[in-house]
Amino acid sequence: MCNNLAAETKQKDFIDQLQCPEVRMLTQAVFGPALIQILATPSSAHQQREATAPRAEEAQPANQPVFALDATYQQWLTALDLAPESLIDFLASPQRLKLGVYHERLWQYFLTHSHETELICANLKARHKGQDLGEFDLIYQHHKLGLVHCEIASKYYLADGEDDSAWEHWHGPGKTDRLDLKLHHSINKQLNLADHPAAMATLESMLNQEQKQRVSKQPLVKHLHVGGRLFYRRSDQPVGRQTPQHLNPHHLKGHWLFLHEWQALLANHRLRFCSVDKPFWLDTLAGHQQWMTRTENKPALAQEQPEMVVYQLDEQHSAQYGFVVPNDWLSR
Repeated sequence: MCNNLAAETKQKDFIDQLQCPEVRMLTQAVFGPALIQILATPSSAHQQREATAPRAEEAQPANQPVFALDATYQQWLTALDLAPESLIDFLASPQRLKLGVYHERLWQYFLTHSHETELICANLKARHKGQDLGEFDLIYQHHKLGLVHCEIASKYYLADGEDDSAWEHWHGPGKTDRLDLKLHHSINKQLNLADHPAAMATLESMLNQEQKQRVSKQPLVKHLHVGGRLFYRRSDQPVGRQTPQHLNPHHLKGHWLFLHEWQALLANHRLRFCSVDKPFWLDTLAGHQQWMTRTENKPALAQEQPEMVVYQLDEQHSAQYGFVVPNDWLSR
């Protein structure tokens, strides 16, 4: 446990010292703690079954991610941090990218430039008889694992306070999605897309002859990486946190509070805070140093929609992530 904590702290320290936001977000997306990660190799793929949450035998241990932030990657990322133009250009778009698309591009850049991988295709749509079967997020060749189908997401869920250990009690800020539904879709549909002959045929059309021969002998490796952050109900009293089974115990955390509770904090503390806009939800605390003060507070904060903030109660408290939600959020 101590070794894991020391390694986690060392990794966080490395990510936080990166100066370029885009490089920091790339590093966090790939190497930061995932909410859940599955690596189904050919030896375990036959165990894949219908599931509403990951099964223990398929879940990659949290301290053994597919990509480890070793010395080689640290050297590459440090160099990229000094000259990030290629990454910034890759992320550039005439339109503001949705958070999910921005996150995908970070992974695409990584898989293209990693010494361990070759990106074969991204966002490959599969159809059969005029019907959409689904879309492969990423197909990459890993030097050790072989051909990998990777599904990725960066999700931000708030506990409704009823039973934090149940996946279905975690909701997106807009209450339009739930963690259990996301996992069910990712595991039972997206990860199994290649099991459909027409989808596999679409994938094979993107492979060279050597890759086709290899995949005919060795099934695709299935890789699910769900990053993001979970927000627990804020409490002034110490409470034991319950988390869903198979959740990475080192996942990124924050908490949420109602607008009236936020206003009370503003009134009773020397609060420093800043609103966090997308895509900087993907960043770390080190990326949010331009604090807003109470006098600069936006009056409409969270009155209509939930809003992510980074805030510090006073100098005796550390900065933390929060979600401020409308007072009627639970009943929406």
